[in-house]
Amino acid sequence: MNSAHRNTRVAEIDWPTLEHAYGDASDVPGWIEGLGDAEKVEESLHELWGAVLHQGTLYDSTAPAMTSIAAALGARQTADAENTAWLLLMFADAVRDYEQVGLEDPETVALVRSARESLIGIAQLVRPLISDDGPEAAAAALLQAAAHTHPCAQRTVDSAALAARAGSRPAGYVEQACVAALTTLGADVSPALADGDPGLAMAATLARIAVGGNQTRDLDALVRGWELAVEVVPNIAFGVGTLPEWLSAVNSGAAAHVLAALPVPDEAAISGLVDVVIGSRSNAAAAVRRLLAVAALPGTEPETMIAALRQCPPTPEVCDALVALAEQVTDGGTATIGSSAFDTDARSDAAFALLRAGDGRWSRPMAQALLTNPAARGLMVATSVSGRSALGHALIREHAPSATMLVAAILQALRRDPPADPSRDGAGHLVTLLASWPAETVVGALPQVRELLGVAPKAVADALTAWGDTASIDRLREAGGSGDAAVLLAVARLTMDRNDFHRVLDADPRYMESAVLELWADHTDPRFLDWCRSLVGTDPAAGVYQRGDQLTALRILAEADSGAAVTGWPVLRSLIDAGTEPIEDAIRLALDWRAQRLLPPEAHTDFEALLADLVVTDRTNYSGPLVKTGVAAAVALLDLGLPLPGTPARVAKLVARAVTDEWARDLGLRLAERLTVTSAPVRRAVAKKLRSLVDRDERFDSTGDIAVEDERALARLRPILHDLEAD
Repeated sequence: MNSAHRNTRVAEIDWPTLEHAYGDASDVPGWIEGLGDAEKVEESLHELWGAVLHQGTLYDSTAPAMTSIAAALGARQTADAENTAWLLLMFADAVRDYEQVGLEDPETVALVRSARESLIGIAQLVRPLISDDGPEAAAAALLQAAAHTHPCAQRTVDSAALAARAGSRPAGYVEQACVAALTTLGADVSPALADGDPGLAMAATLARIAVGGNQTRDLDALVRGWELAVEVVPNIAFGVGTLPEWLSAVNSGAAAHVLAALPVPDEAAISGLVDVVIGSRSNAAAAVRRLLAVAALPGTEPETMIAALRQCPPTPEVCDALVALAEQVTDGGTATIGSSAFDTDARSDAAFALLRAGDGRWSRPMAQALLTNPAARGLMVATSVSGRSALGHALIREHAPSATMLVAAILQALRRDPPADPSRDGAGHLVTLLASWPAETVVGALPQVRELLGVAPKAVADALTAWGDTASIDRLREAGGSGDAAVLLAVARLTMDRNDFHRVLDADPRYMESAVLELWADHTDPRFLDWCRSLVGTDPAAGVYQRGDQLTALRILAEADSGAAVTGWPVLRSLIDAGTEPIEDAIRLALDWRAQRLLPPEAHTDFEALLADLVVTDRTNYSGPLVKTGVAAAVALLDLGLPLPGTPARVAKLVARAVTDEWARDLGLRLAERLTVTSAPVRRAVAKKLRSLVDRDERFDSTGDIAVEDERALARLRPILHDLEAD
């Protein structure tokens, strides 16, 4: 990777040798030039943000591009100075985020160091703007602080321009930004504050808090001057959403104290308290106490508090509050994510949180939502901080148990009119939920489910098959007559007739190969085996589901003919070597073949060498390292009774990276548990890494509710760590 250039002249940079998110950076000069054109500036900013600083990612083109942008902005040659300045501040935030991670990869470390150095030059280039009056002047002031507040940064900032502007009167938002920048840099701001301007004083207070200050006088001043702070914070934190959001992001301890002290917290403050809960382990308890107190206040909106509390660790007090709040909800609502609107019901959200917590009281509010909400058939339930899923699908994933009350409620929901938009109809997911329960508990649902065959044919066909409803065979045949492979497969499962199974293949079972592989009755059927061979092919498939089908087909073929393992080994090996999902299944199949001695000795040796290589060599794809791959290989080596390759530090890094990855965490914890009986040097190295993760304030990333999953992970990790640290 090329080092970042400090050159400010676009023409003197060899852009084609640099990269951004979508390839080589030869298109960057055109985008930078477009910043000066009123008709092109919006598109140019969009492209620069999306490619050169894609989702806050740094590339070797990022620093030279940002330096060139700063040169144009500092020379007042951009058609949209405000948003150009915003882009530079986002770059500064990205550099800071990288520095806070604790980088180990030398190439990335060098990239970030170069980016940090470029920030110093950027600050110098935009410094003349401080004398202007637009938002870019405030941004230029903030960039002075952003460039010089890291321990590795050169303390060469000339604060004269900041001090001169901070003392200007009448004071406005640019002066506030200058005071904040000077405060952040540790400079003396008393001359600017001498006349007691409240906005400037608040800017200094917020800046001290932003760098970790928790002095009582500052926190009390923020509580007393909250309304003023709401006005000031956008001026000292460019592009900030709300004051509570900003406060919880920069100083969770201060946020917990201040937001809890507000006499009447609004929705923004409640959201800020939730941000504290999901962002800080040490300050979560205080934030949860305040949220519970607010939830108990008369007149509190139950929907707002359910949305907040369902993201908290599910203590008995939180569960009690969710139950009480759900009783206060009488109807549903709507929500929007992006351009999509969908139906919601706070009772179902509360119930889902209780279900995840293992609280048996979940079924009552869930049934109430399904029974009384006119939109129950299309409800979406909150499954994470920002994600929602069709209600039936979410309950299936959580293995929701059946109950007579719930069956009746689901049937009532299915009787409702479907949504105007068919894509929002969750009837199929609700039917699939019914089908996941024992047949004896849903026997009364059969007639009504049959009537939905035309609405959700696959889900209904699967349900009727799961319940062994042979009386519906003729109806299913009629429904599958047009070539619906899902319905035809249901018919075959009920009749167990080979000809019916063949009709599934005749119908072209595209996109449902996994179901056919799982449910085909006769694995000795020559036509089925030929179809399996076509799925395997000669190379790994592009999609994760297709790769899963390849693995299943390989297993079936080897079960039918042991020689198929030898012919299939090159494909299986390629799947493992690529390291992509489903990597665990691929390694497990190879382990099974090895245990059954289906492969020649040289393949066994090759497999062991491949596993070792996966442990010591990072596999990557377009989104970065494939964290699960090395851990899965390490577990497999231990299963084989083989030592792990690499140094103790490498093994510890492998474990820590998996434990902090939401997709690889379970596998990482399993590996850590296995390592409690390994050599002392490895135990010590792994324990040291894991101890730092347990003791840190930041929570683990998650696929669902952050605080809930973090608490679960810690509950599993602490006893493992205890064993690792034991003498």
